[in-house]
Amino acid sequence: MGTKNKGIFLALLACSLWAISGISGQILFEDYGFTASWVVTARTVISGILLLLSAKFIFKEKIFEIFKNKRDLIDIIIFSFAGMFMLQFAFFKTIELSNSALATILQYTCPFFIIIYEAIKNKKMPSAKTFVLLFATSIGVLLIVTKGNISNLITSFPPLFWGIMTAISLAIYSIQPQRILKKYSTILVVGWGMIIAGIPANIVHPLWKPTGVFNFITIGHLTVVIILGTLFAYLVYLSSVKYISPALAGVLTAWEPILSNILSIFVFSHRLTYIEIIGFILVIVSIAFLQKDI
Repeated sequence: MGTKNKGIFLALLACSLWAISGISGQILFEDYGFTASWVVTARTVISGILLLLSAKFIFKEKIFEIFKNKRDLIDIIIFSFAGMFMLQFAFFKTIELSNSALATILQYTCPFFIIIYEAIKNKKMPSAKTFVLLFATSIGVLLIVTKGNISNLITSFPPLFWGIMTAISLAIYSIQPQRILKKYSTILVVGWGMIIAGIPANIVHPLWKPTGVFNFITIGHLTVVIILGTLFAYLVYLSSVKYISPALAGVLTAWEPILSNILSIFVFSHRLTYIEIIGFILVIVSIAFLQKDI
């Protein structure tokens, strides 16, 4: 497997894990009374602890080494707050104020922010073809999550603001840690990112004040959300940007709503509409051409 193909595979795997955990999250919220704010706290703190324990005892890393350099310390704090925490908080805040469809669509504006950043950094504008394909992919995502009913997206300023913040946070998550990833392992960067992000998360909703009904079923779904959808997904996604550009990794997040809808067929007896199928085709074809240019 070539370097670029490896990066594409890792990005798609991360999105697949997010889609799977999204199904479990929906079940926890709708059927068992869990709140998004507590789940965000649980997933960041528990994942962070597990990652750092793995780094220390399995991979024998010096886990506090990252704090000895001032620039590294500043980088990991920015990554934790502006990337890790804000990405999760803003996404769920958008859902709370509006709906998951709007949250998903606004999150997908992330590639535009990454491309604008890279254009400014490299002093080179992307081609018109790239913008056309990005727009086509965005339309595909729009069709998938709204099923063609655009009226579902009518919203006010607050959810629009938080949705855009989700996209910006994902862009920061993809771009900002690249320097320290060359110096430290991904498991260490993500582990500390989770732990530090757990500080504001606990202020919003303390871990020791859980919501929802705890039983074998919910513990199973929480395990999926925390282990697959957080620990592994964020680790794998950040690993992908070692092999492909952050812009391409951002574009590939379009796979998440596709898989979520496919899984919903089996879990929630969801029926695909022709509009959704057109959206799938539009996204897949656009990404196939985009991955050659970015």
